[in-house]
Amino acid sequence: MEIGDMIEINRGQYKHWALYIGHGKVIQLITPDGPSRVSFCSVSSFSGSVAGKGTVTIETLQDVAAGNTYKINNYLDDVYKPRPTDVIMGDVDKLRGSTIKYDLLGNNCEHFVTFLRYGKSKSKQADDFLKDVLTGTVGLLGVLAAFTASTAAAASTLRK
Repeated sequence: MEIGDMIEINRGQYKHWALYIGHGKVIQLITPDGPSRVSFCSVSSFSGSVAGKGTVTIETLQDVAAGNTYKINNYLDDVYKPRPTDVIMGDVDKLRGSTIKYDLLGNNCEHFVTFLRYGKSKSKQADDFLKDVLTGTVGLLGVLAAFTASTAAAASTLRK
């Protein structure tokens, strides 16, 4: 494991993200409830804050993983060049212990670590969640449109 590696921690229904900073430690963005206690699986299982404040903490990887499986996942390396270690660590020093904006879909733990590694805030997990919601919404609208059309046709037939 190298400084700047993104660590994906499997929390079951969602993934928590931290960034390895050396000596067995990671930096992470957590909500007041703990490490991103948010489910991206469905709106009905959502249990975290949509927006608010998050705290930047540095802890051991073992403590953050808390028995969950984890892996190095620098999935954007083919798209963006990782920033130099000294730049990453400079931001780590500036951000440690600070309270910053937290937004489930715009500034979550994954956005935080991709910003540290690449200088770009990205979250595949949030993007996938939005796609699922939009696909579900479009699908639901299609069903409603079909129902409305069939109801209108039935009403038209009854009037004849």
